[in-house]
Amino acid sequence: MYEFTGLRVLHQNMKEIGETRAIFPFKYNEKEFSCIFLVDIIPFRLYLTTLGIKPIVFELEIEKGYKVKSYLDDYNKLVTYLELKYNPNHVFKPNDFFEALNRRIPIRFTTKPNYKEVLLVASKRRKIEEDDKIYFCGWYSNPIGKQVRPENLEKTRSAFGDKKAEICSLNNISSCWTNIPIEENLSKLDDIESKTIYK
Repeated sequence: MYEFTGLRVLHQNMKEIGETRAIFPFKYNEKEFSCIFLVDIIPFRLYLTTLGIKPIVFELEIEKGYKVKSYLDDYNKLVTYLELKYNPNHVFKPNDFFEALNRRIPIRFTTKPNYKEVLLVASKRRKIEEDDKIYFCGWYSNPIGKQVRPENLEKTRSAFGDKKAEICSLNNISSCWTNIPIEENLSKLDDIESKTIYK
C-alpha cells in the first residue's frame, strides 16, 4: 500500500473550509493530468485524467489512512501515455508515479469541480447509466415493484456523494438526467428531502 500524505494535508484544509471535492493539475514526464479528489464518497476517490482528444481516466480508491493499492489496472496505458523509455537500471512502478504525485498535491483547496465534470470522468471507470446525459433535472419516486437501478445510484453517488445516493437507495428514488443543457434544474436538488421516508 502507498500512503498519500499530500491528500491527508489537502483534506484537512478542505474540512476546515467545508469542501468535499477538489480539482488540481499534475504533470509527470512533461505529460499533464487533471486530478479530481472526492471525499464525500467512501472510500475516497482520486481520478487522474490525461489531456488530449481521447483522454484516459485512472481511478484510485483511497482507503482509510489515505492509502492506495500499489498497482494500477491500466499500468500499460499509463506507461504509454507518459512515453517512458526502457531503463535497465530501474523498472517504472506505480509507486514511482504515486510518489511524484504526492509531492505535487496542493496543501490548500483552490478549485471545486462541478458535478458534470465528475460524471464525465467517473463514467469512464464506473457503470453509470446514460453517460451522455449529464444535466440533473429532478428526482423520480419509483412505484412499488420497480427498483432504482444500481447504475442510477452510482450516477447519483458520483455526481452528489454518498449521502444523496443512500437516501435514494433507502427510499427507492432515481435521479433524473437530460442531455439538454437548458433543461438542467439544480433548484430541484434538495427536493429529495420532501420525497423521503428516511431523513
